[in-house]
Amino acid sequence: MCSEKRVVTPCSSHLRSLFSPKMPTLPLLVGGAAVAAGLLLYSRRTRVPKTVVITGGCGNLGIKLATHLLGLGYQVILLEHPKYIFLERVPKGATVVPADLELVGAWTHVLRGADTLVHFSAVNPYPNANWAESAGSMSHTFNVFLAAARMGVRRVLFASSNHVMGGYKDLADVKTVSPRSPPMVGTLLRDLSDRAKSGDAVAYAAAKLAGEQLARALAATTGGATTFIALRIGWCQPGVNLPSTLNPAGTPPQFQNAVSGGGSAPAASDQAVDENWFKNMWLSNGDFLRCFTAAIGARVPPGELLLLNAMSNNSGMKWSIAETEAALGVQVQDNSRA
Repeated sequence: MCSEKRVVTPCSSHLRSLFSPKMPTLPLLVGGAAVAAGLLLYSRRTRVPKTVVITGGCGNLGIKLATHLLGLGYQVILLEHPKYIFLERVPKGATVVPADLELVGAWTHVLRGADTLVHFSAVNPYPNANWAESAGSMSHTFNVFLAAARMGVRRVLFASSNHVMGGYKDLADVKTVSPRSPPMVGTLLRDLSDRAKSGDAVAYAAAKLAGEQLARALAATTGGATTFIALRIGWCQPGVNLPSTLNPAGTPPQFQNAVSGGGSAPAASDQAVDENWFKNMWLSNGDFLRCFTAAIGARVPPGELLLLNAMSNNSGMKWSIAETEAALGVQVQDNSRA
């Protein structure tokens, strides 16, 4: 597969060929009605597929979504930092554009003519991100959203996080967490060993909340030319993403902080509370693809940010997904307890 991929730079000639295909000469048709019919038939047969640009396109979520959208007939462009371009992972048919999203550069021209931007990119996409990394992630989001609005992208989808609401984990009196609930950033793990491995998610979640707020402001000022949806996604692990591999630390083992020293044994009751929370945050691969695909064409109220929870239909969870299913016209199908 690697030999079939090209890493391309966003040069103007490439973009012109990408977004402005030449129309071949039509045979001469007699009569106005025949000409109109011929043009309609040509349009149906040669309609250019919608272009979706995915930031962080070579990461876990980017590759999964790109593969799915290519199968549906979309044209897919992946924006990725040169350090993280792994061509052997890129699905056939996708175009890869090297881009450092912390800087405003030539990559912005890739957005011209695009229908949808999906923003996954972050300096550290896990809850153990420190403040410096989260500041970099904010720069990614700010640069991308402003460029999308400037280039007239129709729809922007932002992968926010349930960690924006992680403060509700230990609030027993709160039975439902909806998109309208006040933010409570960070997820403080009860087990100190797991907290050392995964961090408290405060800086990570603050970057996501900042992205939501910018999307809200831009939605109110673009006159509907660019619409924004933020999906507070749950835990969608790399690869097959089975509920059985979720852990009470809330982070895949390969991305956890290294912790030295034995320390005291974790309390089973504390780990059980944390593990229960993360099982309820699970977002299956199928439900992830269903939500993001539906969000490309979903109706967004004029001038508003459409903010939704995105996790699977996990038994016993606090997360409200009624708003998600109603707005996107989908039904999440999987359950971490099944």
